[in-house]
Amino acid sequence: MRGIIFVFLNLLMFTLCAQERDSVFIKFQDKIDVSKSDKEKIDLMLDFAEKQYEYNFSFAKRMVEEAVELINNQSVIDEKQLAKAYTIQGIINRREGKYPESLDYNLKAKSIYEKLNDSMYGSDIMHNMGMVYRSQKLHNKAIQLYKESIAIKALINDTHGLAASYNMMGVSFRQSKKLDSAFVCYDKARELFQSIDSFEDVQRVNNNLVALYRDQKKYDLAISLAQENIIRSKRKNKNFSLSAAYFNLSTLYKRLKDYSKSLAYADSALIVAKSENFRKKISKAYLRKSFLNHKLGDYKTAYFDYRKFNRHSDSIFNIENIKRIQASELNYKFQQEKREVELLAKQEKEKKQLYGILLLLVLASGLIIGYLIFRIYKNRALILEEKVEKEKAQKELLDAKVKVGEEETKKLVADNTMRLEFKQELLDQIKSHILPDATGELKLKLNSLISELQLQVTTEGKLSEIQSKITDVNQGFDAKLRELYPKLTKTEREVCALLRVNLSIKEIMTVRNSSLDAVKSTRYRIRKKMGLNSGEELERFIQSI
Repeated sequence: MRGIIFVFLNLLMFTLCAQERDSVFIKFQDKIDVSKSDKEKIDLMLDFAEKQYEYNFSFAKRMVEEAVELINNQSVIDEKQLAKAYTIQGIINRREGKYPESLDYNLKAKSIYEKLNDSMYGSDIMHNMGMVYRSQKLHNKAIQLYKESIAIKALINDTHGLAASYNMMGVSFRQSKKLDSAFVCYDKARELFQSIDSFEDVQRVNNNLVALYRDQKKYDLAISLAQENIIRSKRKNKNFSLSAAYFNLSTLYKRLKDYSKSLAYADSALIVAKSENFRKKISKAYLRKSFLNHKLGDYKTAYFDYRKFNRHSDSIFNIENIKRIQASELNYKFQQEKREVELLAKQEKEKKQLYGILLLLVLASGLIIGYLIFRIYKNRALILEEKVEKEKAQKELLDAKVKVGEEETKKLVADNTMRLEFKQELLDQIKSHILPDATGELKLKLNSLISELQLQVTTEGKLSEIQSKITDVNQGFDAKLRELYPKLTKTEREVCALLRVNLSIKEIMTVRNSSLDAVKSTRYRIRKKMGLNSGEELERFIQSI
């Protein structure tokens, strides 16, 4: 009996609310009638639909559909109006439990806002998409979208939007059993809503807190807050919040095993949900009634309630819904990539046109420069010809000088060789004749030694003269070696200079007063540093430098 009275009172409440709505609709219709343009009419319809989906869900749905039809009939579509209409349709479809359709509308709106570079409304779409994923129990993805929305709203100082995202993120944390994180989010949301005096939104947070207190088994706090939320929802005629508040109170009494009270509140939640066709809430209410009637021993009613739950439930469509949601995501990404490709193609076309113009300018400039170069070339050709002849004559003179120098050097080397042989014979005589007669012959030996030293000085003078000749012949050659082979030592460069004037190994031994092994070792190092292979002749290679 008490349940029947409770239902009657709710029906009476809805009748009174309907009268109030009628006066609101009459005022709205008056504004539509005096609107001066279709654009103004569309703005009125969208604003009214946005406000009414909390109160008159069916009317808001019809209103936004009419607005979209008007938008598409315009010669120039206002994309901002269209994006707003898509956003509202996304919310309506989500509340009806049509999640793939809701996501599709949100992605369409997101695409437009990205093109318009509108961060504020773009962050609203992130929030709405998070709620779609939350309804499908894909909480990790929902939380990620809420965080993205919060980051943008914090930058643009959108306090209301920031609080709403914290509130919904708290729901996902609670349903993921992360109760501490949920409480932190609710606390931030309530603080932000209170800072802007948005008491209706504070009630939304309170509805969610009821569920949190219930999970924490703080039933007294939860019941008190749920009853307060029912009063506020009735006062504001907010059917979606009212249905949620009734259902929350039903859940609390179910936990407390007061099944009669729980059933009465489940009935109230069902009446409100049916009045606005909140499909998911209708389904949940029938499932709750089935459970409660079973507990109360009314098995027949419990059976029929369960059948109604199956008929209204969208749980059997969850897998299909997720597939359709994924398809919507992939389609959105494909459209984004398609737009990027088209933009790149356009840029490439403009780039080719620019290159074409630049090419024409370059060709024209090239012709002018070519003519000027031709004129300059004709004048320079004569100068270059004269220079070549002069260099040719200088080269012939230098070659002749090198040839003469080589002959003179060979003569000097031969002379020096004879003197060295004489020096050796003298030393041999001193060793064999003077040394054995050491007594009484000291003065003679000293005189002989002095004579020998004098001869050595004379011989060294000859060597200096040979070196002077080599320097004249190889003028500039040493600098060239330094440039080409910087790793060559001074000794190695000097041997290269002797090889250039065609001296043999024995002649180089004599000139440098070195041993045969030392000269051969130097030649080996020179070949290695010049990178010559075994088939190349060192003397010929040096003479070609």
